[in-house]
Amino acid sequence: MGRHERIAELAALDSPGLQVADLATGPGRTVRALLAAATEPVRIHAVDAASSLDDEILHDARVRSVLADLDQPLPFADQSLDRVVSLNVAEHLADPPGHLLECHRVLRPGGRLVLAHSDWDTALFASDDDVLTRTLVDRFVSTVPTWAERADGFMGRKLLRLALNSPFELLTADTWADCHRRFDKGSVGWKVAMGVLAATKDDPELATKATGWVEGLAALAAEGHFLFAVTDVALVLRRPD
Repeated sequence: MGRHERIAELAALDSPGLQVADLATGPGRTVRALLAAATEPVRIHAVDAASSLDDEILHDARVRSVLADLDQPLPFADQSLDRVVSLNVAEHLADPPGHLLECHRVLRPGGRLVLAHSDWDTALFASDDDVLTRTLVDRFVSTVPTWAERADGFMGRKLLRLALNSPFELLTADTWADCHRRFDKGSVGWKVAMGVLAATKDDPELATKATGWVEGLAALAAEGHFLFAVTDVALVLRRPD
């Protein structure tokens, strides 16, 4: 079971007519998992700053695309939703505690927030150079990518404190290793490796080493020896009645 399927299971879409918001939905991988996991009719609001939903998701009658800046108030009325999913959102926001308050505002009493985040400092690569790998992961974690205003590679381990300082009731806290064997373009391991290259571009010596490191990962993948994993943290929070 992958990350998105685990998140969908935690959302517990087991009642008819649930109104669900998936925040920072991207191409809709979590939406697809939510639709597959729902045991009753459901309405999913796929929220992001721009629409990049896959076509079959965008044209699904159960899905509504919503454009919104997640640093602003959520575009939903008070107590209008039954579930909110926030996966890998908090690290990019100016006010993560305020994000939880907004999720609390839009949920009905008894509604659930699935708050989840990868902890990028735990990124694991099978590699022939452990010391270089640790150096490169450290650089990746400490560098804000060019496409984001902010990032926090340690956000996964910070979720519990955020939750306990919010008005929510904590139901469960889970962690797992999200494991991948692929290293083709678009795979999670490949995306993180490209992030490593971007993070080292201002250091010519380290950038050269990083390029060789990525080539080594590709060689391992060609031999069937590639492995990537990162620890995900997932909390299920409930708005009290």
